[in-house]
Amino acid sequence: MFYLVLGLVVAVAVGALLKQKQKSTASGTNPDSPEPATEPTPEGEQNANPVLAAKPISSPKAVATATYSTAAPAAEGSQPYAFSSSSDEKSKGGKASATLLRWCSRSHAIQVGNFVVQSPVTYWSNGPSSTEEPSCIDITLPVEFPEEGTELPSEGAVSYKEMSPLQRGMYLTWLAGGRIQPPYHICYPTIWLYGLERRAMIDRLDLGLCIAEAFCMLPLIRWEAMRNTFIRFITWMAVKIWLPEEELLALCKRLLTVPDELLGMLLGSYANSVLPVPAAVAFTLMRTSARLREAALGPNAPQIAHSDALLQQFTTLYRTACSGGLILEKPKNSLAIAYTPTNPTLARSQKDSGPVEIPNFFEDLKVFQRLFNAWKEFVANLTPRQETAAEALEERPDFEAFIAGLRPEGSDAPLLSDLGALGDLMKLDRSEEKVHGRIRKDMVDMAQVEGYQILPDLGISGRDYRWEDKILFLPLELGTALSQDYCTAAFLLEFLCSLTGARGQRVFQPMRQRLSDYFTLSTEDHIRLEAQQWIHLPAPYPPEFYGEFIQIWLQEEDRSTLRDFLIDFLSLFPDAQARADSLRTAICAALHLPDTPSAPQEKETASAGEELTPEEASPEKKNEPTPRERGEKILKILEPLFGRR
Repeated sequence: MFYLVLGLVVAVAVGALLKQKQKSTASGTNPDSPEPATEPTPEGEQNANPVLAAKPISSPKAVATATYSTAAPAAEGSQPYAFSSSSDEKSKGGKASATLLRWCSRSHAIQVGNFVVQSPVTYWSNGPSSTEEPSCIDITLPVEFPEEGTELPSEGAVSYKEMSPLQRGMYLTWLAGGRIQPPYHICYPTIWLYGLERRAMIDRLDLGLCIAEAFCMLPLIRWEAMRNTFIRFITWMAVKIWLPEEELLALCKRLLTVPDELLGMLLGSYANSVLPVPAAVAFTLMRTSARLREAALGPNAPQIAHSDALLQQFTTLYRTACSGGLILEKPKNSLAIAYTPTNPTLARSQKDSGPVEIPNFFEDLKVFQRLFNAWKEFVANLTPRQETAAEALEERPDFEAFIAGLRPEGSDAPLLSDLGALGDLMKLDRSEEKVHGRIRKDMVDMAQVEGYQILPDLGISGRDYRWEDKILFLPLELGTALSQDYCTAAFLLEFLCSLTGARGQRVFQPMRQRLSDYFTLSTEDHIRLEAQQWIHLPAPYPPEFYGEFIQIWLQEEDRSTLRDFLIDFLSLFPDAQARADSLRTAICAALHLPDTPSAPQEKETASAGEELTPEEASPEKKNEPTPRERGEKILKILEPLFGRR
């Protein structure tokens, strides 16, 4: 009985305490503190102690969640930071506060006038921001986009604000292109890096995104000092966030040469552990370290792109030469790596850039001698296979001279040709109008033996290929395996060029960038997609050409889904919005579907006396699928076109 009474007393006390806490919360006071809650800073007034939209990272556990998000939650009130898209706010009829410094990540876009920059990964504002930031794109500043024949400025700038209108146009054009082209001036990657530094060191958000984007920039930087800055940023970031081995390996796979500082991180966990270095790590080490390649094979050591098949061949040789795997001892010396931000507004912020220690594995290369022996044998075994494959072709054509004729020495022109010219080189029978599948496969195989990949894809099921079709040759450095996402995106981009009648980059580039919202595309995929402008602008075939073989593979229900996807995709572009009816008619005609408005359009054009519900009147459709969900549905529908994969 005593315990029953005691339990009732405790329950009543807890209930009273909860009620008191709820009252305190409702009145804006903290029950744990006698001081009242502070009033929000008035809009337009700079806050001396910024309150971020997310808490700073304080432990390794927080890294797993906070650092790999693509966008932070939107800030409420008058906080000095906010995270959103200018195009999103414009579509909602809103206006961003000029005092707010806003972050625009991969999943958003910045709209400057009528120009849309998808996935810029930088800061923006709608007027002078109260938080000083050189990388901030003020969308109210004038912009002049370069045209053909425009003399490009040779001077640089210290911030986006200080750029001339033409420089801003060049910078925005570079960002809109996906940052896959070498920047024209060193100031552009410098200013863009300022934003990554603030995001990582002050906001403490998107650390995984920042290191990945900086890593993708490395191959494009031709200024040694700038390249070293990016290396220091990436290395310091990788150590700071404890980048997992699988993540680091994934980044290393994308480059032919990787800085030794990052490779030292791969080896760090195996020093003095008595665990053998895995074959995948050893393969990446030898493939990407310029110092180890030269030590093993001399100054003319070949560069080898990552391949799972090559890794499998190397694994057997590696385990034999190293008795199961290389055992490493921790080096006596280490490298002290510190990072001082280049962003002038962060120069006084040193608390996050303190030195970190990395073992110096590359001071004494004798420890890698057995690994060198395995690599020598591996590279020696590659040559006979390539020669055998080439000799298997009857009367091997002079492909080297063929390529040299397409691009004169010293020119950076694309390697553009057509199937007929390649057929003549290979002495193929051109008596039939169409190029059959077996012939196309021989063309692809021959080009790969010579180190090139042919675009577009010559293996789409049901499609007719003709000798006059344009083709493009790209180096095999980008890899030979084409993902389902890339194949689908490439086909849709070709189809969209035909539907819109695109003739220049002003229409082509936004469509290419927008595909990232629907499909998982790598940097290499975007390089291939951008190259398509040389063969699809202007479109060589009308929309009906694509509709003919689509109808072979897709039932009416799937074609209707594809129609809705294309209409929704094009509705996001101002040029397409102006001629929405004619584009819908062209899409329906190409897919052999009746030209009828969709259900939401019918509802919106109802009689004037009929009232729409708030849900129907709102531009935000209830339960509307995300772009990635739409993309997954299209992937499944178009899978038969690329079934051979």
